[in-house]
Amino acid sequence: MTTTIAQLRHFIALADSGSFTRAADSTQRSQAAFSRSIAMLEAHLGAALVERSGHRNALTPIGRTVLEHARQVVAQADELHQVVRHHVSGEAGAVRLGMTATPHALLGRHLLHMAATHTGHMRLQLSGGAQAQQIQALRDHTLDALVMDQRSIPGAHADLEVHRLAQLPTGVMVRPGHPLTQRHPIMFADLTGFPVACTGMSVAMGRLLVQRLGLQAHPDTLITLGSESVADLLDVACRTDAIYLGIMAPAAPLLAQGQLVALDIPTQGLESHIAWVQRVARAPNPVLDGIRQQVQGWLDETGLLR
Repeated sequence: MTTTIAQLRHFIALADSGSFTRAADSTQRSQAAFSRSIAMLEAHLGAALVERSGHRNALTPIGRTVLEHARQVVAQADELHQVVRHHVSGEAGAVRLGMTATPHALLGRHLLHMAATHTGHMRLQLSGGAQAQQIQALRDHTLDALVMDQRSIPGAHADLEVHRLAQLPTGVMVRPGHPLTQRHPIMFADLTGFPVACTGMSVAMGRLLVQRLGLQAHPDTLITLGSESVADLLDVACRTDAIYLGIMAPAAPLLAQGQLVALDIPTQGLESHIAWVQRVARAPNPVLDGIRQQVQGWLDETGLLR
């Protein structure tokens, strides 16, 4: 008797739902057949994975360990099937990318257009959210890859493969006629007299600002208008006295049209280092490899520094 992928899927469903009844329904099995599958898994592994006490179905300590491995095995099996389908029929399958705000502003439309016109049917999901949550989702196999600021990735990430894609210059931009455009020279402290619009900063960049400019530059103090939508931040800078502090590339059209102007404030060392992140332990995936190459090409076309 050997452990099967189906048994591992059933165990994951049970762990996620906490109920034999709900897990059986979600896997389209009768409750008797589902319970038998879990019992066979426990018999093969030689350990109780679930504490059965009335309506309470908590995992045992070894059950929690098995769950972590089960998620990895099932995810890699799904990746394998996707790769084979792509090889046999050209079907791209499902791709789930996590993206922080600035990469999404630069690449989101390109990626959606690529998926919509892909010759092989591609289901593309772009996800946002907190960077730490996205990294955990990648580790949990609910995302396939990330595009984010490399400085946001924890120092200890032996399980993650990080490829630097581009270095994006940061700038400080305001509408034409903004009071700061008449001030020379402009000091960083002058920004605090106006709303500062920004997607947020990594801990490393915030620390650098404080070291260079003092506590008034701490992101918690400096940033008064925060959003994951770069387009909204740029819009409020065009229409009010708010200051946009962030990557210059998404603002390039507005700068060219004269709707925004860049202030002469040194921002060297505050660049964003955009990286492509995947799990080290994964099945080869030509679809993801192709998307990564496309992303690299789009960033290169903007004229940014590698």
